[in-house]
Amino acid sequence: MIDNRLIERISVLGTERYAPKGTFLMRQGDHSDHFFLFRRGLAKAYYETIEGREFIKSFIRENECIASMQVIAAGNPSPFNLMTVEDSCILEIPGNTLTTVIEEEAHFSRALNSLLIQVAMKKEQREYELLCLSAEQRYSMLCTRDPELIRRLSQNDVARYLGITPVALSRIRNRARSKSLLNRERHNTNSPHKC
Repeated sequence: MIDNRLIERISVLGTERYAPKGTFLMRQGDHSDHFFLFRRGLAKAYYETIEGREFIKSFIRENECIASMQVIAAGNPSPFNLMTVEDSCILEIPGNTLTTVIEEEAHFSRALNSLLIQVAMKKEQREYELLCLSAEQRYSMLCTRDPELIRRLSQNDVARYLGITPVALSRIRNRARSKSLLNRERHNTNSPHKC
């Protein structure tokens, strides 16, 4: 989540834009050097293989931002796609504008550095989950950590984020429901399953 002071400062640097569901803001292989701040809505950042398989790296929603550091910092093509999954209102800031402000304003640079640390920590946690946890554990953590996000996503996107097929996700969800029912029967509680 972006600090409100940072949002205020960068708001004057870009252009507000409405992007309906299904809009590509950035395509894999392009050199789109924009920084995107989401005011409203939801998008997915994902890699697409040559065979057309999708692997979702992250979701971006209100008061979150994304850019391709490969494009902005190194001039390389974007390694991922960015597409809205809900109607969205975004602030689009050219990368060169952002880098100029970073160089000229120390307090802005510090705020952005803090944001980059948050992003790096989130990425580190995501890598750990993908490499060290089972799909069932990843699903359980996502349900616990972010049930609101799950409600906003299709089952296909949840599965792609977890790195599994929709069929595997369906099996995991069924097992989770069964366990939940067994636990409720054992403890005679009526609390609903979160996901």
